[in-house]
Amino acid sequence: MIRRASTLTLAVALSGAALFAGSAPATAAGGTVTCDVAAMGAQAAHLRAQGRYSEAQAVERRIRACEDAENNNSGPLWH
Repeated sequence: MIRRASTLTLAVALSGAALFAGSAPATAAGGTVTCDVAAMGAQAAHLRAQGRYSEAQAVERRIRACEDAENNNSGPLWH
């Protein structure tokens, strides 16, 4: 029982930490999403300089997703 409780406590703590650590430079405010592409690019360059290539590629994918969303946005559905 003690092991099960500590495992549950650890799982809850890790999931809570993942929520806080998962915040990216893209923020949602008022139903819109803004991406700071310059800051994300600097973060990717910093990660590459540290040799953390897979993390840098993930940031670059987010940059491309932000740019694609900006380019493919048709505007609001109701005017």
